[in-house]
Formats: sequence, structure tokens, C-alpha cells
Amino acid sequence: MTRNAQPRVDHLYDPPVAVIGNLRFTRGGVYADYLIDGLPLVLRPLRTHERGSRYYRNLARALPSGWSLSGLLDTTDPNRLLRNMVGNHGHRSEWVEHCRLWEPTFNPAAAPAGAPVFLEQRRRGWLTFPVDSGRGGRNAAGAATKAKDWVVGRDVDSDTSVAAYARLAAEVVASVPAQFSVRAASPLQILWQHRHQVFRGALHEPMPPAAAGPDRLTGAAFVRPGVDEGANAVRSSWWPTMRPVVRLYDADRPDGPWSYQALLPVTHFPDTGLRFTKAAYLYALDNVETDATIDWMQHVTVRSPDRAEALNARAAKNIKDQMRQRGRMIEEDDELDIKLANTREYNAQIKANPSERELDVATLIAVGAPNLEVCEDAVKQVRHELDQAEIAVSRWRGAQSKLWAGFNPGSEKHAHLDEFRDPTSAHLWGRFTPLISTRVGDSRGTPLAENQNTLRRSLILHDPEGCARRQKNTGLIVIGDPGAGKSNRAKLSGIEVVLRGGKVDVFDPGTHGEWGQAFRNVTDTTTVDLGDSRFSLDPLRMFPFEEAGDVAADHILPMIGVPADSDLENRFTLLVSPDMRHTNGINSMRSLIGYLRDQPGAGNDMLLARLEAWATQRAARAIFDETLPAYSTSQSLATIWLTNRLGLPDADDILNPHLYDKLPKSARAGMAIYGLIIDTVQRHQFLRREQFSTMIFEEAAELMAYPAGARTAHRITRQGRKHATGIWLISQDYRDFERMGDKFITQKWLFAIRNEELATRTLEWAGVDPALYPEVVQSYYEDTSPAESADDEDSDDDAFGKVHPSRMGEGFIVDERGRRARCRFLGAPTAQLANDVDSTPPEETSTPREEVLA
Repeated sequence: MTRNAQPRVDHLYDPPVAVIGNLRFTRGGVYADYLIDGLPLVLRPLRTHERGSRYYRNLARALPSGWSLSGLLDTTDPNRLLRNMVGNHGHRSEWVEHCRLWEPTFNPAAAPAGAPVFLEQRRRGWLTFPVDSGRGGRNAAGAATKAKDWVVGRDVDSDTSVAAYARLAAEVVASVPAQFSVRAASPLQILWQHRHQVFRGALHEPMPPAAAGPDRLTGAAFVRPGVDEGANAVRSSWWPTMRPVVRLYDADRPDGPWSYQALLPVTHFPDTGLRFTKAAYLYALDNVETDATIDWMQHVTVRSPDRAEALNARAAKNIKDQMRQRGRMIEEDDELDIKLANTREYNAQIKANPSERELDVATLIAVGAPNLEVCEDAVKQVRHELDQAEIAVSRWRGAQSKLWAGFNPGSEKHAHLDEFRDPTSAHLWGRFTPLISTRVGDSRGTPLAENQNTLRRSLILHDPEGCARRQKNTGLIVIGDPGAGKSNRAKLSGIEVVLRGGKVDVFDPGTHGEWGQAFRNVTDTTTVDLGDSRFSLDPLRMFPFEEAGDVAADHILPMIGVPADSDLENRFTLLVSPDMRHTNGINSMRSLIGYLRDQPGAGNDMLLARLEAWATQRAARAIFDETLPAYSTSQSLATIWLTNRLGLPDADDILNPHLYDKLPKSARAGMAIYGLIIDTVQRHQFLRREQFSTMIFEEAAELMAYPAGARTAHRITRQGRKHATGIWLISQDYRDFERMGDKFITQKWLFAIRNEELATRTLEWAGVDPALYPEVVQSYYEDTSPAESADDEDSDDDAFGKVHPSRMGEGFIVDERGRRARCRFLGAPTAQLANDVDSTPPEETSTPREEVLA
């Protein structure tokens, strides 16, 4: 490798002269820099996309001419991610230690040599607009304003000027829709943005937080980029290269690192246009599978309606002149007719709304990598990705460095951006929704899943404790086929709640106590088998005096078979009312029986007969035996309630009155005990507002079918937020939850479902429109955690039919704000914990095949 010539260092590529606050002072003018969030439109319904496009339209109308919007790829700081995981629970050593178990998966410094590391990346929106040309920006009036300032010799960085620029910037931002969360960039963040563009793809430096660093920087803090057109200074021969790339580096440290960058202007759109909502072509860049960094930028010149109409009228006149000049030949080609019709239609759009603006948009895609091979491969993939939408990009030899200047505020007027500008209205530009947020989950909490909305994947964090403080519903529904991993993930999340000091009550109907196994290494865990009558669940003893009668009516009457709205129901309700109980000394179910025995005609009392018959049932002992101690809440952080021995009926038996009447007494007693303990736990959890708690129901169909259980679940979804109480419901069919009123539960975890109809309806229930996203629906039931199907001599016979470890836990997630993502739910961070939460039967031990054949 030889250095034939020192590359030129041009003022066109100079960094800012100074940065004060979020104001960038350059040789070409003064600019304000802001971070801007994209809108969460992934997998949202059409009406949300249409509303989002209107927000983008209003954004474009609010900004002065000469503004630019960029999408920059940022790498998350692993240390910051770890701090976010620990959150407000740093005082709990068990939780901090658990968080460190996750660190090798996302922090290269903590990972063993050669181990795969999850490098989290996210798209950052960056907004820049000029503030030294008045409210209109870079137009004729703005040029006059700049000229006037130059004539009078105004100092651009004086306190008076800085204050005036800041006021103008604040005025502009105040008119931007609040949905974009526009916030001023700090000086260190502006420094990061400049370094990111110089070392694009060669260095992965996380963006610093807004509060870090000083409030101003001088030009000496910035890298002075060396620009090597075509990478000629490092060519291996004497013959100049004609590569359409530019090599950038620190001019003061030319030995590296080097960034090879290709600048790709978007030069062609399909003549028929792009279909909304598929027009978000810049979002598609995140689906390019490459180690290169791919950024994009749109620079926009804004014209008023009058100016736009004048230009359109001139264009229409030119088309008519061409049509006259071509005479009879025009009959053989309708291209000019189409252009004239499109021009008139576009002009009508501009004239239809006085607030409309014409945008002259130049779109530039930048690909950066540490070497030429990775850069070229990424360019090829970008072309392929955009070609699917019939969008073309160009590569111009000898102009790459000039195009790079388009990303450098103050130099954009020398970047040849006018060569590929595309005029459009703010309304039409908004329908491209250029910046889309893929973020899902919380800013703090445990790693829950890998966001797979794009190939630029990120971690989804789950913070159930903070849900109530964010004024969001605390409910969660988990859906999926048997064996899809829903219980596995719920167990891990439940354990993590306990490690953070929260309380969980799990209702496990399984026969082998899988939840007890999952929590076997978790301290402060108690397992209770509800089939053993260890304590009294008499509602008249357990619940507060004013509430006890209502609770008893909810659970005892269905158990003893008293129909609703019958004379027996009315009589029982009257007897357990607070006034009657106080007057007659009724303090338990046994004392209620005693009271009825003492009444005249007790021998013909049908209510007494039913209660006495049930009091003799062993299955109902916990309700009628006064010798048992009344239940008191456990101090354990985790309580596993085993319900298998209660003999609970299935959902169909409960919902069908004819089947329910034929149920054995043990099944109906079990249902009453089940409901009573749920109500008891819910009451105690509501009393502890200072401690987050959640109830977890494995196979929740029976709970939903039981009216009293559905009411309790509904009560938690409506009021749990006020009491720092949540409810997690696990089932295989979303229809199980219709009876409780699930409209208030936003959070949903969807695991693999193989049935096409059920998968389609489940996604629709989760808010994903099958008509708008048919390929997503098909992928859900066909390609979510697929089984291994390789059938050749080199395949592993033991793996055939199983899900590959890298594909386990795939599904969808809807977070508390209704944002959606295709995702892969994460398993346990250690082998021991993974074994604890795994309910898969162990493999049979056998003699190896090699020994058998020998």
C-alpha cells in the first residue's frame, strides 16, 4: 500500500467553529440541532398510519427552508444498558447480581472470547434547521436578512445574537407536533453526530446523555476530517482509482481509523408512485443484513404556495411548448400528456390549502464501513432492498466527497443536492413517514425479548413495577400453543419480580408443580397445596365484616347449587348481610348453620339442608371447619398455590348450566375454595400499595369461566394500577378472556400458534390488521419458532422436528403503550435457571448408538 499524495483538506468539510447550547456555528451559517423521535407505526392500523402522516405533514410545514432530517444509527452504551436494567433496585444485591448475569450477552468487555454478543443499535432522528435567516429560513427573504446582518457587522456569537437565535429556534420547535418529542441536542451530542459522520461504520461510539458535558464547545474539540476521494491516497498501484467511495479519517491522525463511505442519492421513484403505507422506504434500510452503518438524510428547501404555483405554471407552459414543437409526433407518445396532467393535479393540491408548502427534497443514503469490501456489499444490498419498491439510487464517481458535505451543516449548498431534488407537497411527503420508531418496552427493567421489527435489533426491557407509576394498566395476557415457551418466560419474569423485592402469587394447576420447581432456588418462597385443609377459608371469618357477606354469596351459593334470583339466594343474602349477622351473632358458616337450626321449622329448611350436607363434605372442610386457623397472608415474596388436587372443572363444565349441575361436590367445592383464596390474595395485595405485587394464573381458562374469578380479574385490571397490583393471565386461546372484559389489558405476549385461523384472529385481537399485514400473519403461523426439517445424512437426527435454540421463543409483543414488535423472547441467562424454569420432560438415558452398533 502506497501513499501517492496527501489528500486535500478543504474548508467545505470543516467542523463547526463553535457550539453554544444546541446552536451550531459554521462557516456557512448558524443552525439549531435537535433530537427527534420517530412515530411508533410498526404493525399499527391504517388509521394510525394516516394520523402519523398528518403529523409529518405538519412537521414539514412548521420548519424553515433549509431544514434537514437524518436517521443515524446509534449503538447503545452497555454500561448504560446495565444501569437501566438495575433501575431503582440497586439496593437489592440479589437483583444487581442477576443483572450482571445478563451482561455477557450485550457487553463485549464481559463476554468470553468468541462468544456471541448482542450489539444493540437504534435509529436516532436528528433535526437541523438554520436560525440566522429569519423564520423563513434559506429563501430570498432569509438571504436578505443574512446580508443585512453582514452589512451592519453583527457578531453572530454575541450574547444578543445567541439569545435571538435561541428564541427563533424555540418558536419553530413550539409549532412542531408534540408527538415527535423534539428536544435540544447538547454540545456533546452534536460532537457525537459530527464524529459519527466522519467515522461512520468504523467506530461505534454511543451517543452521550443529554446532561453530560459542558454547555459550549470550541472548534478545537471537533475532528477535522481528512477526505480522500476514491481512496486514492491508499491505493496499491500508481494508477488512480475510479471507485465511487470516499475515505474519511481524522486529518490530524491519518493512520486511522478509516471510514469507507458510499453516498447514494435517491434519483428515481416509480412513475405510478408508492402505495401508502408501503411508502416508508427509508425504514426498509434497517432490513439490510450488514455490519456496515447505513444512515440517511433528507435536505429540504421549502417554497410558499405562491412560489410553488408560479414554478408549476412555468413547468406546464414548457410542456405545452414541447407539445406544439413536436406537432403530429405527439400522437405517438403520450409522455408529455401524462406530465402535463400530473403537473396540473399537483398544482391543484398546492392551491387547495393556503397552509400547504412545497418541499424540494434531496434524499441521500450514506453507507459506512471500516473496509471497502463490507461497504460494497452493503451498497449492493441497499440497491436490492430499494429495487423491490422500484426506487433507484445512483453512485457518482468523483463526487462522493461533495455529497458527504450534505451531511455537514453549513456545507450543504456545495454538495450538489440540487442535482437530485424531488419536488412534492408537505402532504405527500408526510405519507412517506420517513422516521419510524421501532422502540418497544420500557426504558428500565429486565431484558424480556429481542426486538425483531428490523434487522437492527434491540433489547425490549420490561418494568412491571413502574407500570402503575406511568399511569398504565398493570394487566398482562400471555398466549401461545402448548410448548411454545409462554410459561417458561412468565416464570422467569415472576422470579425477577421477586428478586427486585416484589410479591407474586402463582396459581399452578399442573400435576408436577412446575412453578415450585422454577422457584426452588428463590428465597422467600412458600408452596401451598390447596388440596390440604391447613387453614380456614370461611369467607365470614376471613373478610372484613362489611364485605364478608357479599364474598360468601359470590362463592358459597354457586357451590351449594342455589340458582340466581331464587328465594334461597335472597334469603342467604339477607342472612349474611352485616345487620343480620350483627343482630344474630353469625360470625362463620358454621354459626350460620347453627342459627338456622334454632329457627322454627328447621326440618323443612332447604337452605339449611344444603349447607349441612355440604358441611359434611371433606372437600369443603376449609369452608365449614371452625377448628382450622383462619388464613393469614404469607410474608413470603413468592407463594405458589397448587390447585391440581382441587379437582377444578374445565371451562365448558362451568359455562354449561346443565353440566355444572351434574358436577360432583368435590369439583364445586374446589371451585369455591379457588375463588375464595383468589379474592383473599387480591385483597391483601391491594392493601400493600408500597410494594408491587402480581397474581399469575397458569391455564387461566377456568378462572375466566368462573364468574367470581372473572370479576376478580376484571377488578384488578380496572383498579390494580392504584394499588401497585398486577395480574398475568396465561392461556392458549385469547377468547378465554372475553368473559372478563379484556379491553383494558394492553400488554400482550404472543408466542407461536400453528393453527392458521387462530393465529390470524389472535393477531387481529392484538391490533394487527390481517388485511394490512398479510405477510406478517402468514409468517406468524408458518415461520414462528419453526421446527428443524433438514433430512439428509449430515443432519442431526436428534434435532429433527425440534426448534433450533436460536429460534426458540419467537412471537409478538404489545407493550403498555400499545406499541408492537415481532420479537424473540429471551430465555434464562444461566443454565441452572434455564433448567429450573423448563417444564420439558427429560430425555431418556440410553446407550449411545455407536456402542449399540459396535
